[in-house]
Amino acid sequence: MDIRNCKMCGRIYQYSGSNYCYNCLQELEEMFRRVRDYIDENPAANVVDVSEATDVEEKYILDFLREGRLELKEASPGLPCERCGRPIRSGRYCQDCIQDMTRELKKGLNEEANRGKDLDFKGHMHTADRFRKNSPQKP
Repeated sequence: MDIRNCKMCGRIYQYSGSNYCYNCLQELEEMFRRVRDYIDENPAANVVDVSEATDVEEKYILDFLREGRLELKEASPGLPCERCGRPIRSGRYCQDCIQDMTRELKKGLNEEANRGKDLDFKGHMHTADRFRKNSPQKP
């Protein structure tokens, strides 16, 4: 059982994949609804305007952008790619970095898969002693 402190309120909770306790998750969802509704009615608003109008701190609005739940109309220096620093509209990485990381991951997986092909295990595993006992002895 993994016990953590909530990132928002500091209370102890049983971790289930989120950095927030159940009550704070509900509060975050309500904040997101207020932000989303305000943006739907005021599409030209910036982060500061949205924050002031909805009483939602800017850091939570930026978290919604990083999570990909909101998207800016244009790339902004206020939301840089975490890998190269270029301005992005949503998420954590720009498209070029996503493609590079995907390519590197696939290359690494292929190398790992090819490394396993060189080994001749035939699907069985034994301890070294058992393998020596069962193998034919050379004269």
